[in-house]
Amino acid sequence: MTDELMIRETTLADVPELARIRTASYAWFTASVAAQENWFRTVPEASRPLRLLAEHEGRVAAFGMANLNLQTSVPNTGALTLVADPAFRGRGAGSALHSRLEAHLRDIGATRVHAWGNDDEATLAFAAHRGFTQGARDRFSQVDTRTLPPMPELPPDVRLISLAEAGPRTVYDLDQAASIDEPGDVSYDGTPYDLWLKRYWESPDQQHHVGTVAVVDGVAACATFMEADRAAGRGTSTGTCTLRDFRGRGLAKLVKSAALRKAAELGIHTAITCNDYENKPMLAVNDWLGYQVCAAEWSLLKEL
Repeated sequence: MTDELMIRETTLADVPELARIRTASYAWFTASVAAQENWFRTVPEASRPLRLLAEHEGRVAAFGMANLNLQTSVPNTGALTLVADPAFRGRGAGSALHSRLEAHLRDIGATRVHAWGNDDEATLAFAAHRGFTQGARDRFSQVDTRTLPPMPELPPDVRLISLAEAGPRTVYDLDQAASIDEPGDVSYDGTPYDLWLKRYWESPDQQHHVGTVAVVDGVAACATFMEADRAAGRGTSTGTCTLRDFRGRGLAKLVKSAALRKAAELGIHTAITCNDYENKPMLAVNDWLGYQVCAAEWSLLKEL
């Protein structure tokens, strides 16, 4: 099929078609088209992105992006995303895009590339054939927000408030301070406040009244976030973070329990979350909440 492909740069107008492919490719995917349009608009130009898609007879067969990762202190780290329509896999679209995207990473000075791949034989074989090695493994799990265990008792020194009540600056400071310990193959070393506002806080799917912060003796110590496609009744817990000095006190269990209940009240009945398999404390919290594993993916690494 390669000779029949047309490869071109992706535009904002293509996002609905990309959304269709993401939904078909990932059982855990929940983002609305509006949120995906926000992703497109907020990719930093400083990361030197190249966004391409492959069309076959006017239909998008695959798409991808390559850019520098500006959120890690590891120099010259590139990021690569590649997604093929399940109906077109194995027919050359992914290969054609990969060659162009990898060449772009070399051109912009990347010496290492990081990607993610579904935990299935075809995806991992595609990656291995192109020199990628498997690193960390993440699990996706989901829960019906109407079937939660009883809410834990709130300690007298803890107060729960929404993200909206806490405000963006407080939430940002907590998120940045607590998230640098997140396990993974590429370190996370922070996001500038203006980018964080546009990409995360102002995301059309961000549920400011569902996301919950635990305030301990006046200190914003733990937070959980949720983005949701309200029309579909599905949401994703996009992060739960606790300051180091407040870990081991059950705060993550508290904020997630409260947030999922608020989600249920809004008609968000399916909640998805993703965790590195090495993140044992957060896995234990999610298992207690009743999350069931629904998918997995691998971190994929390659030296250029």
